[in-house]
This record gives sequence, C-alpha cells and structure tokens, in this order.
Amino acid sequence: MDVYIARQPIFDMDNQVYGYELLYRSNGQQNNYTGVNGDESTADVVTNAFFGLDIREVIGSGKAFINFTGNLLKRGVPKMISPDIAVVEVLENSMIDQDLLDACQDLKERGYTIALDDFEYENSYSDLFQLGDIVKIDFRTAQRKIEETAYVCRYCNKIMLAEKVESAEEFEYAKRLGCTFTQGYYFARPTIMARESLAPLSMNFMQIMQLVSQPEPEISDIVEVISRDTAMCQRLLRLINSVYFGVRNRVSSISQALVILGLDYLREWIYLMGMQRITMNDNVEIMRVSLVLAKFCRMLAMMIPQAATNPDAFYLMGLLSMLRSVGPRDLEKTLKEFPLTDDIKNGIMCKGGLYSDVFKLAYCYEKGEWEVVDKIVEQYHLDSSKVSDAFLKCVKESEHIKML
Repeated sequence: MDVYIARQPIFDMDNQVYGYELLYRSNGQQNNYTGVNGDESTADVVTNAFFGLDIREVIGSGKAFINFTGNLLKRGVPKMISPDIAVVEVLENSMIDQDLLDACQDLKERGYTIALDDFEYENSYSDLFQLGDIVKIDFRTAQRKIEETAYVCRYCNKIMLAEKVESAEEFEYAKRLGCTFTQGYYFARPTIMARESLAPLSMNFMQIMQLVSQPEPEISDIVEVISRDTAMCQRLLRLINSVYFGVRNRVSSISQALVILGLDYLREWIYLMGMQRITMNDNVEIMRVSLVLAKFCRMLAMMIPQAATNPDAFYLMGLLSMLRSVGPRDLEKTLKEFPLTDDIKNGIMCKGGLYSDVFKLAYCYEKGEWEVVDKIVEQYHLDSSKVSDAFLKCVKESEHIKML
C-alpha cells in the first residue's frame, strides 16, 4: 500500500518556517480534503506521518500542527507524539464539554502547545480560549469577526496565526493585527508526500486488537503476534522514535520495544491503525520471507556461542530484512528511522562482524547464494546439515502465513 500526507508550511513574520500543518490526503493526485470521517482522517495523518514516513523528513526541525477531533482528544491520542514536535490543533467544530476541557488541560500540563483552529471568539468558548496557546484566525471570514477575535487575543496575550492568507495585502493586514505566524496560498500550497509501505496482515491485526482489549493482557502474547508481522514491527519502532527520541539506537528486541512504549500507548497505536480500516493486502509473500529470515537468524544465533546470549536481537534483525528492498544507497537513511542497536543496523547493512555474518548467512541461504553460505558456515564451524534442517523448519513454521 502507498501512504500519503500533505504538509503546508507555517511561517513567522520573517518568512522563516516555524512548522508544518499535516493534512489528510487519500491519494497522490487529489490535493484536497475529501470529506472522510474526522476521526479516520486524523488517524491516517498520524499513522502515515509517524509510522509510514520519517517524521523528521516531513517537518525537519519544525513543529507538526495536527488537527484532533474531540473524540481523539478525550482518548489522549496526542500523547502518543512528543510535545517537542506536536502542536495539538482543536477543531472549530469540536463539542466543548468538561471532558474535552480536561483533556486539553492535561495536555498543557504535559508541555503540549494547544492551537485553536479557525477560531472566532464567543463568550461560550471562553474556557477553551483560556487553554489555547495559539489562535488560528481564518482570513476567509468576515473582517469584523477577524478583528473582534484579534482584539481579544491581544488583550489576553494569545499568539495569533493568520491562516488562509492569499495576498500581499492580507499579509500586511496580518502584521497590523499583531499576528506572529502566517499560513496560506500566498506563501505555499500544500505539497503531497508519499511512500510505499506495508500494512499489517488482517488476522494478525485482529488478534492484537483482541489481546490489547483485555484488562491485563500477556505481553508475551503480544510480542508473539508482532514478531510474525514485519509491518507491525516497523510501525512499533517508528512510534517509539516519535514518542521517545532519546532511545535511538537502543532497542534490540520487540519485547524491549513494548516495555519502552508501555501498554497504554500500544492500545492507542492499535486503535489508530484500526481506524485506518486495515484489510487484507498483497504483502503476504514479503511477510512470509521476512518471518522465515527472522526465525532462521534466531536459530543460527543459537548455533554460535558468541551470538546465543541474545537470540531475540537476531530475530528482530531478520524480521526487518525487507528494509533492504529500498536499495543500498537508501538503506542507511531508512534505518535511521528506527531506534535499533548499532549491531542490528550494521547487520542488516552487512557492514561486517557477528550480526552481519549471521544476517548474510540467512539472507544468502534463502536466495541460494551458496558460495557466501559455505564461507560463513566454515568460518563459524557450523554443521551444514543442521543449518539446512533449521532453514527447512523455519520455512515450514512460516507456511501458514500464506493462509492468512
């Protein structure tokens, strides 16, 4: 499947990019909002930006402005994203009640910036207005409304963002109003970013849904399901990068990744993927091969004394083998999106060393490159018949993937 997202830059008054608003797009040709359910469109934006793409490629060193519906705010979904990069936009049509106000208050206490989207000040919005840090003023509304809202913002020391600015005259008008940021077609139209991405297999996804819906699920059961699905594994690692930037280059197993993430975040991640309406896809063969290599790498590690102490790391390395499909030139760049240990990254890139040797042995065995296989088998004094039996066992255990 292909993932799409549009971004529109937000500038300060010196024409420097402060951040990007991330916008839903259903395909690469139609560069406008297509009117799907608000929860679903936000789910697509978040999952595509943070799981399908590298968020730092999308927003650089700036902020990500993301619209969240009232429902997603109350569920705490914005907390999946680091407050260092996310600006939480509250939609103008959100039903304002105490639960919504409490959710916004919680986000502020956690360090998030709250932006009120397309906001027109009214007394009934005063509680929400107090919680907002940035007020986005729609320049396509009546001038009287614009000036009334701007007056209240100046009086209350709120940051103003003029949106839908379409001319030099409107830009000068925004300056006179006291706006700090601007956004609109006068500066730049939204641009679409896309990438081909795997989607989790339906049966695996449904099983994960059932597990995380339990009050106290067994983490080992969750690890077992994710361990047989390359797409889930990739999304899990990208999610950790978006929530905890400090763990880059530290994850060496799926169980460790889940411990870092925590069950609450995992539930919300699964919830968002479900809202993308993930269904059966054509990636079964890619999944199967990745799973074979994951199992094979772990079994090979168990045959080598210096590798046998951490077989789960070798399993994770094999599961991510399909990343090599991007080509050697882009592989290192792609691996930067995942908080993996250097050993695993170097192994996948075949840069030399124990992890590299195990990966090459598994990868070349599956492809029938016997000269490389024989060389590594001899180097580590492995029994070639046991290696062959291990590979056949891994293939047999992975055959059921074809049935999903």
